[in-house]
Amino acid sequence: MERTNRIVNIMIVAMTIFIVVSVFFAIRGFSVIRKATTASGQDFLLQSTEYVGKVIQLSMKNRHQALNYLAIDGNLKNSNDPATYLKNSASSLNTFFDSLNNEADALFYIEPDGTPLYAFHWDSKKKQVSIADTETIRPFISHDLSLKQLLDKPTAQNGDSYFINKKAYVNFYHEIRTASGSIDGYLILPLNLEAFYKNFLQDFELDYKGYPMIKDRSMTVVMHPVAQQVGLDIINGREELYPDFDYSDLKRLEKYQLNHDSGKLTYKSYWWDEDIPTEVLKISAFEWIDVGLARWVVAINADYNERNDDIINFVIVLSFLLVLLLLLIIICSLFIHNFRKKETIEAENRQLIEKQKQQKMQHQLELELYQRNKMETVGLLTTSIVHDMNNFLTPIIGNTQLLLEEHVDDPILEADLEEILHSAQKGKRLSSNVLRFSKPQKGIQEWMDISSAIGVATHLIGEIIPKKVQLTLLIQENLGTAKLEETDLQNLIYNLITNAYQATKDNKNKPQKIQVTVAPASKELTDKLKTDNPRMSHVDRFVTLEISDNGPGIPDELKEKIFEPFFTTKSADEGTGLGLFAVTSIVSKYEWHLSLESEENIGTRFFITFPIRSCK
Repeated sequence: MERTNRIVNIMIVAMTIFIVVSVFFAIRGFSVIRKATTASGQDFLLQSTEYVGKVIQLSMKNRHQALNYLAIDGNLKNSNDPATYLKNSASSLNTFFDSLNNEADALFYIEPDGTPLYAFHWDSKKKQVSIADTETIRPFISHDLSLKQLLDKPTAQNGDSYFINKKAYVNFYHEIRTASGSIDGYLILPLNLEAFYKNFLQDFELDYKGYPMIKDRSMTVVMHPVAQQVGLDIINGREELYPDFDYSDLKRLEKYQLNHDSGKLTYKSYWWDEDIPTEVLKISAFEWIDVGLARWVVAINADYNERNDDIINFVIVLSFLLVLLLLLIIICSLFIHNFRKKETIEAENRQLIEKQKQQKMQHQLELELYQRNKMETVGLLTTSIVHDMNNFLTPIIGNTQLLLEEHVDDPILEADLEEILHSAQKGKRLSSNVLRFSKPQKGIQEWMDISSAIGVATHLIGEIIPKKVQLTLLIQENLGTAKLEETDLQNLIYNLITNAYQATKDNKNKPQKIQVTVAPASKELTDKLKTDNPRMSHVDRFVTLEISDNGPGIPDELKEKIFEPFFTTKSADEGTGLGLFAVTSIVSKYEWHLSLESEENIGTRFFITFPIRSCK
């Protein structure tokens, strides 16, 4: 009896030590995971910063190009007579200002020495251009310190940013030459950067709290969602408004940004878009860009704790479960101690308690293993597939919104752009289906009409790819029903169609074609499947889903490698190498049959064959 008690006591102590050690490693693991998540978030912010920088540079080029078109289209020979110029070019001026979407309301002409000759004013409400007093535009000349540099050597599309009454502007230039080639003067367009920010960056979406901002070489805020922040030095200017705040980390941030072309870091700051800014730990990424003579740093920051809430909650729940298990062990030990007093049932109680302890230990180990696998799957899929998919959908959505803003006066084009935007957003929502792997409940498989299910899934995916791609559906009706999860079928079709679309993107002398065919499997294939898989011996009918394209085909040496995880022939911006791996995972899950045929310069065909039962 004493030996048994000693063994039981040792086991209880060992379990207690095990739980304590598990809590320690859970906390340590939390720190490691948090660092990895922070690094992943900073990488995402850096990619977003690069995207925002490209949007700004491209948009600024578009505005300069519009000014060039205006100069080419307008009659500037009568430069000394603004009334004649306005009369001859009223339509061009109206179209020009209207396309800027309230980003500019003035346009003026200066002589080669910088003397203003005449100016025009745009009334956005009346949609009308009028001649303005040249005195009204003198601030746009006197505050632009880069104007002299441009007049001495006119090479840049625009000058450096400057401020008038805490509002940021940048001047666009276009030189006007006489017939002999000498410079007659310059057209200058002052662009309101606050309006530019609202049009292009105000609605920039992150999955968590954060926003983009732009600063110049002196660390003065040029563009910001809070108008009060524009024109402020990020340290000295803010100290005047909030003298009691801690700016030590902002000084470190300023020094780091001034000494690096791009980067990412974590620092303490405040949310300046709140009525009373609260201190917060931020993760941030930045990149310096050149726009004409202006050099700006584009920065995007996000809430550090908000990104890690899920991990914190997971560790709290895990720690709670471990503590609960420890309490259960203590209770069980007391329970065992009390029942040992009854010698008549000692043996039975010992066996029962040991069995219960083993079951609980097994259950806990299974739960821990499941949680680890789930977090690993979530980390792999959400940071690779969803992030990759969002990366190529985000510029589609952003650029479509830009086009919608620029073509509000063209209802036919606007309708087409709305359809593109709707399809891209729908595709973005479709990508979120991948997150179902993180849900604790098991997916439900249902019997569904295979022809209808494939048709719906293909139609849904078809709305995402460009209209120029010819997507043909050849689906036989009433083929039967199959037991599966609808999201698995959608993901399988999505990955295969996406793979086919990307394969045909480089078609030079032929259109992009993708064909989806659903038909009964051949008798030879049916007999082979029954022979190879005894569990399919009772199945009488099989259906084959074929997805083909007219791309360049797959080389023979790559046919075996394309299904390996992370193997891809695309660039980092186009894919992660997980699409076909996901297809094979779904096929293995249901024990379906997967094969492919590919010929160089002809195309590739993927075949998925699965069992069905009759609709009758």
